[in-house]
Amino acid sequence: MSTPTISIIIPAYNCEDYISESMDSLLAQTFQDFEIIVVDDGSTDRTYEILNFYARKHKKIKVYQQENQFAGVARNHSMQFVSADSEYLIFLDADDIYLPNMLEKLYAEAQKYNCDVTVCRSDRMDSNTKEITECRWTIKEKLLPNHQPFTAKDVKQEFFNTFVWWSWDKLYKKSFIDNLNLKFQDLRTTNDLFFCCAAMLKAERISTIDDVLVHHRVNAGNTLSVTREKSWNNFLYALVELRSFMRKNKIWSHFEKDFVNYCAHLVLWNLNSLKGDAHSLLYQALHESWLEELQIITHSEGYFYDKLAYRKLKEVSQQSLEHFAMTRIYQLEKQLGTTDKAGIVAYISSKISNLEAKLMEGKK
Repeated sequence: MSTPTISIIIPAYNCEDYISESMDSLLAQTFQDFEIIVVDDGSTDRTYEILNFYARKHKKIKVYQQENQFAGVARNHSMQFVSADSEYLIFLDADDIYLPNMLEKLYAEAQKYNCDVTVCRSDRMDSNTKEITECRWTIKEKLLPNHQPFTAKDVKQEFFNTFVWWSWDKLYKKSFIDNLNLKFQDLRTTNDLFFCCAAMLKAERISTIDDVLVHHRVNAGNTLSVTREKSWNNFLYALVELRSFMRKNKIWSHFEKDFVNYCAHLVLWNLNSLKGDAHSLLYQALHESWLEELQIITHSEGYFYDKLAYRKLKEVSQQSLEHFAMTRIYQLEKQLGTTDKAGIVAYISSKISNLEAKLMEGKK
């Protein structure tokens, strides 16, 4: 096969129920000058077998295998197998559905403006009902400049909220990524935030397509919520790495305010969406050090675009986990069906002790 124009990189893990539909949508693309490089991340189901079936039938597809080390490592592993003269890279997920003209439209846009990064829209597809939900928030056009192409600095405010820092909606010029020497983080979750955002910060030419080209699968039974609970602190490490990148590249002063505001937004979203032990562990870590580490509580309320978010996080910094738990005794009374306050306090205290032990273990 001649050198492909686009190299598609896919990490795959235990997706036997969806991988065929995803691969078929790629093989049906109107733009056919591409290769697909898949790294199976130690699947325990039939994923690797199915991928090898496709590889035997289609020369475009190369399949490799690694021990389970999560998607970021699989993506990094994949890049060593990319054809040297390939022009573009795109990092896709193994369970999403790609519209037939996805590659054609992304490539045409990238060529039109000689872009380093080209971004399209995506929506959500319920894996059970196949219902499609519009997601206009994946690109906030109100924040974009009124011209294309543009740079990150052309976004006057809230750059970090302009896009979502996942990988499947962005086409990258390969030479641009090679020159930056960017790698995905070795994290269970949020492993793409640093890579995608760092690339956009350094890109000299960015453009967007106002078309949905990806159906992102949700409710697939792969328990993302459980995975996030196991890796409740990964997004914090991604934020710190991104901040270090900006400082190293001498762009921190320009983006500092937007970044601190984004940290507040992302911290509060995680705090509100995590449950159980993961929520409490995150709360404790934020209270002890992370709100200060991310410079959220070192600024006054006027520094923040979302005043309510700041006030809520300020409360976390001032209110210990124990006090936070005690304010919810009434809800717990109803949940446990008891008014035995001494018993409830003992229950909460035991939970807090367990959480503190887990937090200390995570710091080692």
